[in-house]
Amino acid sequence: MSVLEGCALMAEKSNGPSTATIVLIAVLVTPVVLGVIFWLADSGSAQARGTLPDVRGKGLQWAHSQIKKAGFGNIQNHDALGRDRRWSDDKGWMVCFEDPRPGGLATNVQVKLGVVKVDETCPSTDQGRYQSAVATMPDLINRTAYISSKILGDNASVRYMNRSNGHEVTRGLGDWRICAQAPKAGQPFNGVPVTTLVVPYDKRC
Repeated sequence: MSVLEGCALMAEKSNGPSTATIVLIAVLVTPVVLGVIFWLADSGSAQARGTLPDVRGKGLQWAHSQIKKAGFGNIQNHDALGRDRRWSDDKGWMVCFEDPRPGGLATNVQVKLGVVKVDETCPSTDQGRYQSAVATMPDLINRTAYISSKILGDNASVRYMNRSNGHEVTRGLGDWRICAQAPKAGQPFNGVPVTTLVVPYDKRC
């Protein structure tokens, strides 16, 4: 039985307002009631928000504690030099880059921190972030071989040749810096083999 039929039946069994009056009241009140119900449901499922603190230049362990204290629990760290280094002690690292920017945000966002060792200098740009190559050869110069492998993708045919002795480098790609590449940046990249010349990361090209 619908709401309108129920109201009409109640009116027939009582000496109160007429059926027409009951129906009119039901028509006017029902949208309001439904609106309140939907508002309560929506407010109950609203995403919590918080203020993400600015932790750039801070120690990584301290940064984690402040971000979690602000209500953000999804934190991801990466090597801001693109060297793919691993660590167990956050006290030995500091934050260079923070994404998203500090400010008011939904607390379920992932906070990405680009970090370096405390005795290192932050790079001008986050070398641990990259965009995958699609149709055009990207500029790989001064990127690590590790990040370059991510940029070009797992299916690319890439060789990393040690500039000093001509031997191919196949391991520890995060410890090598690219100094030359073929094809050059801006040329088509459509599955053609790629060759690079690399030097140890602590050396300049």
